[in-house]
Amino acid sequence: MSDVRLKFNPLEVYICHLRCHLYPSGPVDLGLQSLKAGDLTKDYASVKTDVPLFNQAAVSFAALFFAAQHHENRILTEGYAMHGIALQRLNKALGVPGCHTSDEVLVSVVILAMLELYMPSGPRNYLKHMLGLERLLELRDPGSLVHASYRTLELYKGVRHMILIASLWNRSPSIFARPRWKVVLRTALSLDTPEEQDLHDVLADCSVLIAASDEIVSSQPTQTPKILQRRAEIESRASALLDFLKAWKGRWDGAEGNLYAHEENPAAVSTDAPAELCTIYRFKDDSVGRMFMLYNTALIYVLQVYATLATLDFTYSDAASSISIMSENYHRASRTAGIEVARSITDYLQHKRARGETDFASPVVQWAVLTAWQALGGTESREGEYMTTMLKGNTSYEIVKAAWDM
Repeated sequence: MSDVRLKFNPLEVYICHLRCHLYPSGPVDLGLQSLKAGDLTKDYASVKTDVPLFNQAAVSFAALFFAAQHHENRILTEGYAMHGIALQRLNKALGVPGCHTSDEVLVSVVILAMLELYMPSGPRNYLKHMLGLERLLELRDPGSLVHASYRTLELYKGVRHMILIASLWNRSPSIFARPRWKVVLRTALSLDTPEEQDLHDVLADCSVLIAASDEIVSSQPTQTPKILQRRAEIESRASALLDFLKAWKGRWDGAEGNLYAHEENPAAVSTDAPAELCTIYRFKDDSVGRMFMLYNTALIYVLQVYATLATLDFTYSDAASSISIMSENYHRASRTAGIEVARSITDYLQHKRARGETDFASPVVQWAVLTAWQALGGTESREGEYMTTMLKGNTSYEIVKAAWDM
């Protein structure tokens, strides 16, 4: 009796490889889980293909990612052929009235944005995709979430981080700062904890304040009564956010599960770590460390509002000066928050390695690490250089940094 050999399907290999690098059960991974064997026998390289748009985008992403990771030029060529068709189909779908209501269109945009993150095709293309996604969400009625499926809710949860990151990086107001979005994302429909929702709201508000601060900086003249009043309003709102974060941290620290310990950095001697990084934090699990890093990220962004306003030489009124933070104070506070994130990285990565999750890091953590690195002065500081050394070889960090730096 001869051996029966199953037909080898390389697309299945590409999909499995990609899933190892995605957020588990996130919006893209959920879609990949629903693919059937028959879906991977279709012709994805033909313009006449009849496969769903999501499948086209996902398979092309998987092929390109696998080829790039394994330096397979033949597969890379095939992947780009499939990717070109995915772009054509997405552009066509975006031209159909009401396309913003389709989750398939939104997730396809997310997939193509992620491809730009891993394999950038041009300066800031990732940001362009994410800001385009935000425009699509802007056309949706937030109230429609009341009837949303679990997969749609996961989609909102997944893209919320990405859109906030893009808005803050682009220094433009996020739609998630709008009252209706805040309300609906705080209902029982939300898949986030109340504590995380609080930090999301702070970050969304920061996107508005940073954009408003930039507007003041570009105004001429800069010391008119209207501008001075506007500056005082922005500082007042930033001060309220700082007070909110202080209260949030007090409550969070008071929860038993969020306790963390100080420990001598085991790598400090061999790597000549800066004095402040000779101590690291140990958390109960990586979810606690992740929340701690998100808090410090929010704190850094609030402080950025003051940093922007401080670039102007204002004549302060007594009222304005009473709520303003002196330049050296907010820079010191921002740097301290960056150190807090840096002290958390080792423990986070060790928790992930202990579970065998070596290929994926939370987008929140990637974001926190880059924000902290910048707050510490990047490669211009010892602390920033040490963070670079510590993360050298970490694929997620290097990919994200490369995309932002373009």
